Amino acid sequence: MNVLDKTLYHQIHPFKITTDVIAAFVAVYLFWLHSIVIGLVVAFLPSLTISLFMLRLMDFENQKRSRLGKYVKRYIGRGADTARSLGFLVMLAGGWFHLIWLIALGFLAIVMAWTNGLVYKREMPVQPSPRRQGR
Repeated sequence: MNVLDKTLYHQIHPFKITTDVIAAFVAVYLFWLHSIVIGLVVAFLPSLTISLFMLRLMDFENQKRSRLGKYVKRYIGRGADTARSLGFLVMLAGGWFHLIWLIALGFLAIVMAWTNGLVYKREMPVQPSPRRQGR
């Protein structure tokens, strides 16, 4: 399995999902308390550390063969990753400004990014489109 596949499939491993969910909600709470430095550390360090550990030491063949693995291969790409990241930033802003509706909106953006393939049924291209040759 190449690095890009490992990067994709590690996102759906239960250990990674659990780490991300717990870190996100603790980070939002810390932002609510205006502990920005500790909040940023909690928001990003556990996820980054777990990802590096998992990518280096784990095999993701079970995730690749699963229904969820087939789903993420088909529907989750850079756009979904960007939407999830922006949703998380919106959640953090909601925590900072004590706006529950903004936290909920960010969470909704993350859920929509994960489930976009269920709604739109657009597949990710298997290979990148060829670059146009300049004349």
